[in-house]
Amino acid sequence: MTFPEFLRLTYRRLLPRSLRGVVKGALFRLFKATGIESPSQLKIGSFNGFEFAYRQGTADEWVLEASSHDDMYFWRVPGYRPRESDIILDIGAHIGTFAVLAASKVPYGAVHAIEACDETFNLLRINAALNGSANVITHHLAISDREGLCTLYQDSHNWGHSTVHQQSYHSETVGCCTLPQFFEKTHTEKCDFVRMNCEGAEFPILLSTPRDVLRRIRMMLVDYHCDLWTMNSKEDLVSHLEASGFDCNFHASNEDRGWIVALNTNWVDVRPVPGLGRCHGHC
Repeated sequence: MTFPEFLRLTYRRLLPRSLRGVVKGALFRLFKATGIESPSQLKIGSFNGFEFAYRQGTADEWVLEASSHDDMYFWRVPGYRPRESDIILDIGAHIGTFAVLAASKVPYGAVHAIEACDETFNLLRINAALNGSANVITHHLAISDREGLCTLYQDSHNWGHSTVHQQSYHSETVGCCTLPQFFEKTHTEKCDFVRMNCEGAEFPILLSTPRDVLRRIRMMLVDYHCDLWTMNSKEDLVSHLEASGFDCNFHASNEDRGWIVALNTNWVDVRPVPGLGRCHGHC
């Protein structure tokens, strides 16, 4: 695809005028960061009814292929069904495949999509705009056990970047904050669902989060990486979550990696659902 063709497809066919500036600015920063002089390496494809811009020949293609079936992540947590006004937190949002899907299921809610890598974050913004996902709130940020700046070590395939394990000699500096600080800054009183895939940082994030803050979360799907963080075990994570009132189960788990599905057993629904005269969630 040539540069003029890409612009014509992106700006004129897929985007309303109000979103063109967002995509143009994100593309500029993406090309500047990667040294790409034209978007010939950048493709736009249709996946499961959504449009996604992605980097050809990278892990983006695998992510999109794995996400081409509806509810790639939601099916792992059969106890959770998104409601229209749910608040969802996507830590390690990558190019937005989960965030865009989740946003379509919570039209009266919000999806906070957090991505630390600058290049990938720009694609996240583009994909939220391409799909008209106005309820996706993007954050160029790393969630950590402290506030300030941290080093993001880059993997070699645009996937698997980590703030706790040196993947390569390439890195970038990114702002970071704790989960309680993020809740405070975004005025998030309660969160219905958290998907966490942050390459080992899940350990310091969760283990440093006080129990009273964790209790503000209804359900979590946590991808653990014991090969990237060796100071604690997956059992340590589970113990902390269970002490915070969660019922935990492992999914597709082995000694190094897998998913922890955590359900808050003390969650109380008191929020009104749009269009109904009764309470169904948190007010």
